[in-house]
Amino acid sequence: MSDKYVPETEKSAKHRGQAAVAQAWEAEAKSILKAELARRDVSYKTLVKQLAMLGISDDEKAIANRISRGKFQFTFFLQCMRAIGVVEVDLRDRSR
Repeated sequence: MSDKYVPETEKSAKHRGQAAVAQAWEAEAKSILKAELARRDVSYKTLVKQLAMLGISDDEKAIANRISRGKFQFTFFLQCMRAIGVVEVDLRDRSR
């Protein structure tokens, strides 16, 4: 194994930049979903029950992990919104 410095390639720098952008979008998706749950005072346990009423079977721990990571499909987001009664989501950029 060599301790020789190897400069970062343009490709790896681009990948790192894309990963950072993806993480920012995941964080926003997580934030929106958690905010809607909090607005309606819906726990993960309650969300599991409400999803079940839509025919969607999931585990409370799995849902908590998915939301915590911020990595979930848009389908899951829609299911959650429908389950908790959200009909409109505000996507305005609040970072400015």
